[in-house]
Amino acid sequence: MDERASSRSFSSASSSVSNLSKDRSRSNSKKRNFKYKKKQIKRVKHTVEFPPLDQSLLNFDQFQELYVNNDIPTEKLRLLYQTYERKWENKQKELFFDQHKDEPWIQDKYNPVNRREFQEERNQLAQNRFNEFLKQYNMGGFNNINLTLTEMQVMDLFELNDHFYNDDPDVPFWEFQLKESVDIIKAPFFGSDPNQNSVFIKNVPLPLSRADVVKSLSQMSGYVSLTLSEPNKLQNYTRIGWVSFDGEEYCNRCVNDESITIKGHVLQFQKQQEKRKFVRVFKSVEYNKLLKDLQQQRELIKVLDKEKGISGNPLIEGPLKDRDDPTFNRQLDIQTLYLRRIHNYCYWSGAEFSDYRLLVSKVGYHFFRLDQKKKCNLEWQDIIQALCNRRREESSDELPLSELIDNEIIQMGLKQRNTRQKDAYPCIFCEKQFQGGTFLIKHISLKHEKQYWEHQQSLRQQVIDQQMAINHKIERISKATIQRQIFLKGAIDQAQLQENKVQLPINFAPRVQQRQYKDLDSIAQDKTQPAIMFQIRETKVNYNDI
Repeated sequence: MDERASSRSFSSASSSVSNLSKDRSRSNSKKRNFKYKKKQIKRVKHTVEFPPLDQSLLNFDQFQELYVNNDIPTEKLRLLYQTYERKWENKQKELFFDQHKDEPWIQDKYNPVNRREFQEERNQLAQNRFNEFLKQYNMGGFNNINLTLTEMQVMDLFELNDHFYNDDPDVPFWEFQLKESVDIIKAPFFGSDPNQNSVFIKNVPLPLSRADVVKSLSQMSGYVSLTLSEPNKLQNYTRIGWVSFDGEEYCNRCVNDESITIKGHVLQFQKQQEKRKFVRVFKSVEYNKLLKDLQQQRELIKVLDKEKGISGNPLIEGPLKDRDDPTFNRQLDIQTLYLRRIHNYCYWSGAEFSDYRLLVSKVGYHFFRLDQKKKCNLEWQDIIQALCNRRREESSDELPLSELIDNEIIQMGLKQRNTRQKDAYPCIFCEKQFQGGTFLIKHISLKHEKQYWEHQQSLRQQVIDQQMAINHKIERISKATIQRQIFLKGAIDQAQLQENKVQLPINFAPRVQQRQYKDLDSIAQDKTQPAIMFQIRETKVNYNDI
């Protein structure tokens, strides 16, 4: 009896446990379903069809009238309207580009052939500046350089304003106007003034390409380089320019000649007017990080020198200076100066420019460090080191047109041949397959020379048009990123960025990656896409909420 009773009690207990587990599973299932339904209700999206983007922009009231029957809350509708504004602006830029893409100034900006020529011109100028810098360096010309200022020096050198007394921890530097009596070119600063030995061009018409202007100017004695501005929308897209010469006498001769005529367009020259010089002072240097800054600068110099074809640089030779070395600060200052002068890279801003004049106009004639251990909540040194790392890893060199065409030929083979071996590169003219894109192009150029030349000619304009559209899209996206927030992998904790809303300082000008290229082998397997250097988060509108 006891055994039977215990058996019945055990079976009833197990049955109750089973029923309890079923009830719990039903309850959990109901909860999950409720949560899922609740989640579904919470994430209802209002999908609407926007008005035509190729027509005039509607104001919010007109936009609201279109969706009066859609039962969309006003707050959501405002978000949708901002999305519509953004899409409309991008569409207008695309239409403008399509309308003017054959004009010389657009070709200068986006045509890969023109951009490549400009890049080679900049590389040559950088090599010339390097040779001048090297002579001065070998003669000990920078031995007394000093870019670290005391508070007393700040008061003596600059016209102080409210910025000096601003202790906002989110602003990592001050901006000051130099006193007129201060010569930033001389020791111990060794700065450069782009207004010296240069003349101003008031109006460069759009029908003139940069190559047209350079060709005429290069015939003048002492010509060094040309800087052209972006077209001014408010003045019928005209441009202004600056011509640099190798001495004051050549500038005077150019101004006295008054003008030159290029393809029926007259360019008039005038002496560059002196402007007030502004500099920046980095107010939150952490001395325990300066050794890393020195190392980062050296690695960055190696990358930039290689891109510009510069070799034999003594700054990247020999062991790194120790923080206790009395010449440590001098080496750091020389490398900072080198990056500015030779590569138009301002290390303490983390910004790179195509032209030294543009660097000066955006981040000042110099960037000093304040000699005080004042903590700043914004870890700006971490950020600039992260920017430096990105620049070291990403090349700004653009492939020549011939290599872009070769990449297109490789892609044609990969798309046409369905039956190909794994990781193989098939020839589009025969049955052979190769282990790498480089071997494939070599085979085609040798064994199918005539077809290869014909394909290059037929694909040339197609590749140029594709690359121009890509370059324009990259610039359009980069110019739209006017927000101040950035996410830098490894620089600051992601949660901290979201919580503290880290802001970039005013006038910060980060370099936007133009194009990241790969070799022929990897580009065929994983076609390179345009990439933006930073991941930008919108400060006003979170489009994920729509």
